[in-house]
Amino acid sequence: MNTSKKMKRSLVMLSIGISVALTGCSTPKAEPTASEPAASTGAAQTAQPTAAPLAPVELSYYFPSGPLKDMQTVEDALNKLIKPKINATVKLKSIDWGVYEEKMKVSMASGEPYDLVWTSAGFNNYFQNVANGAYAPLDELIAKYPDLKKGIPDMFWNAVKVKGKVYGVPVFQQSTAGYGYTIQKAVADKYKMDWKSVTKLSDLTPFLETVKKNEPNLIPWEYSQGADPFLTAPPMFGFETLGDAKTPGDLYLKDGGKVVNQYETPEFKAFITMMRDWFNKGYLRKDAATLKETTADRKAGKNALQLGQIDIDSVAFAAAGMDATGRMSGPNPATQSYDFQFVKPLLTTDKAAATMTAISANSPNKERAMMLLNLLNTDKEIYNTLIWGVEGKHYKKVAENRIETMKDGGYQLLSPWEFGNMSLTYLFEGDPKGNDAKYTQMWVDLNKNAQPSNALGFVFDFTPVKAEKANVDAAIDELYYAIASGSVDPEKYLPQFLDKLKKAGSDKIIAEKQKQLDAWKSTK
Repeated sequence: MNTSKKMKRSLVMLSIGISVALTGCSTPKAEPTASEPAASTGAAQTAQPTAAPLAPVELSYYFPSGPLKDMQTVEDALNKLIKPKINATVKLKSIDWGVYEEKMKVSMASGEPYDLVWTSAGFNNYFQNVANGAYAPLDELIAKYPDLKKGIPDMFWNAVKVKGKVYGVPVFQQSTAGYGYTIQKAVADKYKMDWKSVTKLSDLTPFLETVKKNEPNLIPWEYSQGADPFLTAPPMFGFETLGDAKTPGDLYLKDGGKVVNQYETPEFKAFITMMRDWFNKGYLRKDAATLKETTADRKAGKNALQLGQIDIDSVAFAAAGMDATGRMSGPNPATQSYDFQFVKPLLTTDKAAATMTAISANSPNKERAMMLLNLLNTDKEIYNTLIWGVEGKHYKKVAENRIETMKDGGYQLLSPWEFGNMSLTYLFEGDPKGNDAKYTQMWVDLNKNAQPSNALGFVFDFTPVKAEKANVDAAIDELYYAIASGSVDPEKYLPQFLDKLKKAGSDKIIAEKQKQLDAWKSTK
């Protein structure tokens, strides 16, 4: 995921002294709301039944991020805002991106009673975790918070349903998936690169060669397991993901009917052949195959070119009269970039479900966890405290809805797309300048009016092939990244990879996907 992506309601008050009727929601017997005292009538009073106040609870919230040295300060500030509203505090449990998925697997397998957790269609696999019973169904809880629900378009809710039920609250963020690349502005200008001429990934080869020959301190092309083009940007190769990006069984965008093993296609063969060439020429880091993420390289401005999920590119911002410093300037304000989209925006299920918050099936505080989710989707102050930290310490306000982050402040989360509703976010150095309200409205409109894919709303149920899925995942983890990064010879290792997938059960998974897709289409 791209850490430089641009960042995102009336709130429901549930505190002591506010009546159940005024809150507009009901709560379980374990967590009743307080009722106002009965009104006095002359000297006599009529006793009215009252509910006990909300008991104090601490909610645990797991999410991935880079190092956050000053998180305790942010947690304290956040709890000062949250506690008066829902009589709860939150314990922020930030885990490094490189180990997040494995850590959450262990937590779920152990039955740990945590409350909230960040999840995704691809990373920390939402659909697989639902099939494993890790998350609580949320429909009844969501219905109690209409402002939360209406702030997220129906297309997003439909994309996260499993067997008709919602198990995760999608983050309304820049999900409409256009794709392209970003290039350091200084590099493109210095060598007079025609950066707007690119129509496909292989067109970048001459640019990479120029960087390799002339800029020894730069990495020509960023690659990591979290920024693999074939898994991160399937539409760039003409595919739509079904279920998750790794599992065999995609649709061709031009077809939309037949499920294919994407690893057996000419498109995949051409991609890994190109990557082998790029690796041999030194365009990637030598440890690319095992690299989980590249936050440090991005902050240091080491990448000359990067893959980009791009909703609005530099060309569109210029046409709208906005000065955009580019996506690379998010992690490092000194590194400006040109962002160019050459695959037009499309809303697919995996992107609508790319970032969500789920509530653990083992959470002892499900109702209160949903109250916190409601606040993160409707309360601008609470949302921005979690995203940006404490004003004056971690950022300074430079306009009504714009900030400048303090690089050495100890809290640079830089991922508003992980939480709540991103339309609430302050803009920062990496966002285009010119008209802040117009910029936010541009991406909001783009996502609300997105072009849907052929299978938007189709959610693959992994349950019938849980064993095969686990075996296939193991085969992919063993060989995929070595092949896709170009670190090994595809002529030798691709046949081995495909053979391992078949033995693990890929054909059964693909057949099950086709069966479920056909059944889904028959209801349309």
